[in-house]
Amino acid sequence: MRITLAILGAVLLVAPCTEPCAAGSGDQSFREVVLEAFRAVHDGWSSDEVLLDDDLNAAFIHYCRQRLPAAAELDLNWTLLNLRKAGRLQTPATRTRRLSHGPYLHAAEIAARLLYDKRRQNLDRALCDPELRAEFDQAARQIAPDVSVYALRKAAFALRKTRRLRPELVARVADWNRQIDVWPADQILGHPEEIPAGPGVYLLRDHSGYLYIGESSNVRRRIMQHLQASDRPTLLDYLKRQGIEQVMVEVHSFDPQSAARRTEMRRAYESELIHSRRPRFNLSP
Repeated sequence: MRITLAILGAVLLVAPCTEPCAAGSGDQSFREVVLEAFRAVHDGWSSDEVLLDDDLNAAFIHYCRQRLPAAAELDLNWTLLNLRKAGRLQTPATRTRRLSHGPYLHAAEIAARLLYDKRRQNLDRALCDPELRAEFDQAARQIAPDVSVYALRKAAFALRKTRRLRPELVARVADWNRQIDVWPADQILGHPEEIPAGPGVYLLRDHSGYLYIGESSNVRRRIMQHLQASDRPTLLDYLKRQGIEQVMVEVHSFDPQSAARRTEMRRAYESELIHSRRPRFNLSP
């Protein structure tokens, strides 16, 4: 049975706001420039395409800066996104690109969730902000190196639109001085001291998606047990057949003095991640 997250809600004091407030974007003249730029450059494509496609986005930013030379790229993109959400664009899209995201959808999901976990920024913010967008691109391409960044961004938007990327409650309420790191599994075997020895939750994944999610009061010891001779038969069989060369280990480590020192708190965190990320070798919590 899935562990209730009520115990996590009990420790919530203030949930951080992840919505950016773009400087100048509330000004009517600023919005008018953004709207004019979109209409001038979109060439039949939707506003989402103007955000996701590098060439279209560069043309949009260039046009805006002819009138707003000091405007930040984030502010311009964010204003465009919000004009679309408010139904203000009123410019129908006449061109579309249809892609089959199935083979790399997991890469887009992992990159988007990792970005949210580490930066507390949702996908909209990430793809409007050039620095965060580059971080998303890098994380997704590490998993699907043969897929274009455009296709990976578009796949992430598709997940968002089907509500597959809703922020997990656990990510919003259970900070506990959390640190998130990702290591190749073979690097961990050679240097286990790089992994914290305190409480945490760990996620094993490969190029196909999430494999297994677990928790421990000592994540270093538990991860080493899995990599050397896991007590989970399906995971052990996978590691024996496939090896660990393609396995990445994502570790959410916590302050040993925080609420994460309690087993039931870590299990609630683990349960929420299993529920939303559906790792291949976990039993349903």
